[in-house]
Amino acid sequence: MVKVILGRLRDSVFPTLSVSDVDTGDTLIPPIKAAAIEIVPPEDPIEMPGPPAEPFKARFPKSSPSAPPFISQSLRWSPTAQAMIVDQLKLMYLPIAKNACSSTKRLVANLGGLTLEPGQDIHFTLDKQNTGLQFKDRTEADLRAAFASPDWMRFMIFRDPMDRLVSAYVEKFVNNRKNPEQWATCREVIKTVFGTADPTPEDFAHGITFREFSEFILSRNPKDLNSHWQPQTFYMGHVPLTHMYDVKALDQLSVDLKDHVGTDIDLPHINMSRSTDRKLTYLKTAVDLLPEDLPNAHSLSIESFLDESLHARLSEYYAADLSIYRQIRKTQVQDAIS
Repeated sequence: MVKVILGRLRDSVFPTLSVSDVDTGDTLIPPIKAAAIEIVPPEDPIEMPGPPAEPFKARFPKSSPSAPPFISQSLRWSPTAQAMIVDQLKLMYLPIAKNACSSTKRLVANLGGLTLEPGQDIHFTLDKQNTGLQFKDRTEADLRAAFASPDWMRFMIFRDPMDRLVSAYVEKFVNNRKNPEQWATCREVIKTVFGTADPTPEDFAHGITFREFSEFILSRNPKDLNSHWQPQTFYMGHVPLTHMYDVKALDQLSVDLKDHVGTDIDLPHINMSRSTDRKLTYLKTAVDLLPEDLPNAHSLSIESFLDESLHARLSEYYAADLSIYRQIRKTQVQDAIS
């Protein structure tokens, strides 16, 4: 006979087998038939302790709360370290290369009380000096307080990633390829495409095609790319943004800044490689032409540089950028309708 004794764990009844009456010996226990099982109620139900009197307290961290290290690092490393902050206006701006960056930096710097001399470079001034207007100039506590406050305006200007990529190519590898000041930006690409550790001025002047430029990008980890063609999402740096704008529709930025700052804001001239009000030319072969063979590259459409296959691969590579940009455009349309 096999006895099944009912036990009790809080409010759950569970069976326990008592095999004291089973002769195991050296033989296998035969299959137990239903008629050979006796159900025995528990004489003394087992009671487990109730819930703890105090709420559960996290065992980690044991000291003061800390932020994940990768967040702290992103605030100190480029490109997030170049983000701008104006305390008196509770304003924060995350610049993105090729997205009206220079013009908007000058605007925010002026709002922060920084006056530039004629011809003074805004990037050099902010990056090489401690103006108090960049993340790199501030304590992490200052930044986290600004992140947490609901009163701050924290904005970024986004761009169609394909337009941004073509613009970077035209500016750096076509129009300014013979300018030594641009070579540091382009060097890694030229080195890889030409297969040389020390590219010559003639190599930079000869240049590369847009397809070669794209293949270089597609072969690299996004985190290792130059900031001018690195995905825009890498600029966000765990900053909780309140506003995002399309670089080709900045009228709303002017309105929002006026509401936030309390005074009229005149946006500076925005330098764009291709304007929405200019008729662009389609050149099917542009993707495979060297710079010297590209007639007036600024006037060529994005589609000139993107055949179907290349466009699909780049869209996958810049998928996060595309998704965010499409949502920004969708929101703009909805706001215009309403």
